[in-house]
Amino acid sequence: MGGRQECRPCRKACAMVITSRCGNRCDLCLVYRPNVEKEDRRAEVCATWDKLGLCKYPPDETICDGCMSNKEDAILLSSGACKARPCVIERGLEHCGYCPDYPCDIFPAEPDAEDFYAEMKRKGVDWTAADDAMMEPYHAKRVMDTFRTALK
Repeated sequence: MGGRQECRPCRKACAMVITSRCGNRCDLCLVYRPNVEKEDRRAEVCATWDKLGLCKYPPDETICDGCMSNKEDAILLSSGACKARPCVIERGLEHCGYCPDYPCDIFPAEPDAEDFYAEMKRKGVDWTAADDAMMEPYHAKRVMDTFRTALK
């Protein structure tokens, strides 16, 4: 499964929070297989990803077992494009949040919100609050920063 983190503010282990190697929230991701099996909302997230040029496959073919999966036949959304997963595995860490070099050059960068919205406007993309909500699971840096703050 995924990396478990403590919940805030209760600081108890939470079985509901599942992160990827870089900090994306698998438990909130609409293409994460356990979520698809409960309620298939892949078309919604793919519509948002299309605005960013990120949807590689039709919604009914878009699925992910999560990069924490140890299954040999696991389907990973990043499928080779991710540099964080092999790095973390090579270092013997659960996720980037434990790395002494965090954040580094291979950590997935997140644009500044102001820059992001300006770029969407420049491209003529009709970005909505619903799109922001669809992207919530993929704020890896925010998740890892929160994790590292809690380690101190």
